[in-house]
Amino acid sequence: MLGHSEWIAADAPLEAVHRRFADNSTDFMAVCEGPRLLGVCARRQIAMQLGARFGFALFAQSPVREHMMADPLCLNEFAPLNEVLESVAARSNANFYDDVLVVDASGQFVGFIFVHELVRLQTEMLLGNIDELERSRLEIAEKNRILEEDVLMAREVQLAMLPQNGAAADPSLRWAFRSEYRPSGGVSGDFFQLIRISDESAGVLVCDVMGHGVRSALVTAMLRAFSEDLRSTASDPGALLTRLNQCLMGVLRQTANMLFVTAAYAVVDIGKGTLAYGQAGHPTGFLRLASGRVEALPAEGDVAGPALGLIPDYPFVTGVRSLGLGDTVILFTDGLTEARSAAGEEWGQDRLAEEIARDPSVENRDLLPRLVEAASRFAGGGAFEDDVCLVALTAGP
Repeated sequence: MLGHSEWIAADAPLEAVHRRFADNSTDFMAVCEGPRLLGVCARRQIAMQLGARFGFALFAQSPVREHMMADPLCLNEFAPLNEVLESVAARSNANFYDDVLVVDASGQFVGFIFVHELVRLQTEMLLGNIDELERSRLEIAEKNRILEEDVLMAREVQLAMLPQNGAAADPSLRWAFRSEYRPSGGVSGDFFQLIRISDESAGVLVCDVMGHGVRSALVTAMLRAFSEDLRSTASDPGALLTRLNQCLMGVLRQTANMLFVTAAYAVVDIGKGTLAYGQAGHPTGFLRLASGRVEALPAEGDVAGPALGLIPDYPFVTGVRSLGLGDTVILFTDGLTEARSAAGEEWGQDRLAEEIARDPSVENRDLLPRLVEAASRFAGGGAFEDDVCLVALTAGP
C-alpha cells in the first residue's frame, strides 16, 4: 500500500526542500532528525511561503523543522484496514486527500500511502470478486491511477453491489422486491439493502447519508458491511436501527464534522401476516394495499426516531401492523419528494401518495418507474438535484 517514502533532514533550508519537491512528484515528505521522525512538510505550504512577497528572502534559509504541517494523519504500519479507512473518512474536507503517514511500532518513519490507493482498495472490497478486482485494478492503472477515474469506478461498484430487480425471483419465495435508483453524481450517498430472512419474510433498508462524494460513498460501504454483520437482528427494525446507530457512532465520534444518516427499515412477514417498521430521521414510507388504497407506514410517536449518528445508544423501536397478500411497502429517499418545479415548489409526499394510488391496476415493476417519471415531469423533465432511491417489497410474488 505504500506509495512513497520521501524524507528530508529537519535542518534542511526551505530552498533545498523546494528543490526536492521540484525533482519528484510527491506532495508530502517526512521531516526527520537522524532516525527520529519529527513531522511532515507539504509542497503547497512551502511553495506558499517562498512564493509570498519577500517570502524567499525571509524563509529560504529557514530550517524545514519550523514549517511542518499541523496534525498529519499518522498510522501504525500494522493498523487494521478498517481502522485506516475509518480514520481517512473522519478527516476534514480540507485534509481529506493528504497522504497518510505510516510509522513502525517504535514511531520510526516507514512511508506514505496515497489516499486514492485507499479509495481503490475500498472499491475492490465492495466487488468481492477476485476477477473483477483484477480487471478494475488494471483499468485504473491504465488510466494513470487518476482519482477521478477511481470515483467513476466507485459509482459502477455501488450500482453493482445494490440488490437488483429480479435478484430474488425464486419460486419458493412468498415476497417480491423492486427498485429504482438514480444517483445524481459520480458516487451516491443513497443506499438500500434487501435482507432475505426466510422464504416468507424479508426486510428492506433504505439509507441517505448527508452530503455527496467520496466521503458519503465510504459511509454507504460501511453501512452495507454493518447491515450484513447485523443479520441476527434483521427481523426487528428497532433493534437493527439501534445497532446500526451504535456502529456508526463508533466511527463518527472520530470526526469533528457533523455527519448523519437517515434510514427506514421494513420487514414483511407473510407467515405472520405482519409488517414491522422502524424509522430514523427518514421520510415516512407508504403501504399500498392490494385494494389500491395507500396508507402511511406506522411512524408516529415513538416509532419515528432521530437520524443515525446523532444520539449515542438511542433505543429505536418497532411499529407493527397487519399485512395481507398483495400489499406493498414503498420506501424512498428525499431526493424524490424534494424535486422542485420551476417556481421552486417541492413535489412532496402528498403528490407521491396520490401518484401511488392513481391506478391500482399498475403492477410494481411498472409503478416505481412511473413514480420517478411523475416527479421528473413536475421538475421540468431535467435531472434530479439529489440522489433518488425508491424500493418496493410485496407480500406475495
